[in-house]
Amino acid sequence: MPRPPRAFVEGIYHLAARGSDSRHLFPGPADRTTFFGRLALVLERSSLRLVAYALLGNHYHLVLVTPGGRVSSALQQLHTWYSRQHNRRQGRSAHLFRAHFFARELRSDADLLVACRYVALNPVAAGLCRDPFSWPWSSAAASVGLMEPAIPLDSGPLQAALGDCSDWHRQYRDFIEAG
Repeated sequence: MPRPPRAFVEGIYHLAARGSDSRHLFPGPADRTTFFGRLALVLERSSLRLVAYALLGNHYHLVLVTPGGRVSSALQQLHTWYSRQHNRRQGRSAHLFRAHFFARELRSDADLLVACRYVALNPVAAGLCRDPFSWPWSSAAASVGLMEPAIPLDSGPLQAALGDCSDWHRQYRDFIEAG
């Protein structure tokens, strides 16, 4: 019997999913671009808003605003579609993603800022880059105003967490760099 979907209430969540058996989810740039395209479509259809993201090798992180309980079905759609595309290109048939994704509700502005900084610094911690703003598969550079995002971002929660001030981009950059 399949596991029932998790119940999500309206809020902001840090989500992460890993490849099964530490399998690489994104063997190359085209895979990440394909994933971004489908992620944007699934988020739009599910009315979920993306605050932060980072795609690494064998996992990814998202920070999402969820207006309802659509998270489980949205990730199921994303993972199913992407797994089929990935397995077709790689000549594989096994499960791509681990059975369960990580999900934690962010309950305060401080919690949101720390989670977004963790997501921004994850490529640095993984040894993929030295500077979190140089990793092209992360929202870090877009969130501090250095570039346009690869997919639509909702900067409202970050801006609000930093006091809705006009220099929130700089404050957020300083916060990431202090981490």
